[in-house]
Amino acid sequence: MAKYPRWKKPLASDEQRLEMLKLGIKDYPNFSICLDEINSTKEVNYTYETVRDFKKQDDEELYFLIGTDQEQKLDKWYEIEKLSSLVHFICVTRPGEELNKENLEKYHVELIDSPVSDMSSTGLRELKNVDVPLDILDYIVKHELYYIPDIKNRLSEHRFKHSCSVARTAYIIALKNGLDVSKAYIAGLLHDIGKEVDIKIQYEEVKKTHPNIVDLIEPQLYHQFVGERIARDEFHIDDLDILLAIRYHATGNANMGTYGEIIYASDKIEPTRKYDSSELIKACEDNYHLGFIKVLEENIKFLKSKKADYTNPLTLACVNYYLGGNK
Repeated sequence: MAKYPRWKKPLASDEQRLEMLKLGIKDYPNFSICLDEINSTKEVNYTYETVRDFKKQDDEELYFLIGTDQEQKLDKWYEIEKLSSLVHFICVTRPGEELNKENLEKYHVELIDSPVSDMSSTGLRELKNVDVPLDILDYIVKHELYYIPDIKNRLSEHRFKHSCSVARTAYIIALKNGLDVSKAYIAGLLHDIGKEVDIKIQYEEVKKTHPNIVDLIEPQLYHQFVGERIARDEFHIDDLDILLAIRYHATGNANMGTYGEIIYASDKIEPTRKYDSSELIKACEDNYHLGFIKVLEENIKFLKSKKADYTNPLTLACVNYYLGGNK
């Protein structure tokens, strides 16, 4: 583990990065973490020197795994010629990233062409792709790392805890159904990001962006449209599945899509709600779509019991599409 990562400025302490790394490999008993560089008193730790010391201790064949971002600048590494004679470089490619062909040939880099994920550490820090174990995401929340302070500053403590719980619930539902946990988690974490914007500002924004709907829905529903805009413009989320899931998480809509259904359901059944939602959570984990239908049915029953008005066009479209209009 690098103490001073080159070309990067760590946004977490050494101890925090080490703890997250431990969480990431805890289910892989054949993995271990080298602490030589973390424990070093040198001002700079060069990979060549670390590898050279490895070879002195045990002259085993060494394979060095890198991403395309590092392959592109291998020629800038300290003593790269000597280093490349000590290790076999293996590059895991990522979609959309170019390779430095000269470096591939010169340093005999082998490629793994089918990555399991396009996850990167930068993507994790910037809330672009969080396809990591849930324990790591919980750690980031608990220690308020990376994107968390920005989210927390926009929400009350209660709303922040709810958003984190929705994100966890959505992650687990997606995982159980073999879906994209990153999309589910990000949408869940940001679904209420517009909730506590001043209601007058919310109204003016929705009036401008959705003039045909603004006077047909209750003011407490404006936040889903405001949240979509904040996610897109301020958190730079460009994934349409995530944005649409945020847009309709409160009202629902016809043909919401996979992540729309997951976030709608997760918002209603996350465990901090003041009722026993365990059966509904289990139903969504078993089959997210059938579970969503059950959640929708129960939510309509609840709204009726409270004599709450749910006859806005979006919720009616949701009911008609999924429940046949007979609710």
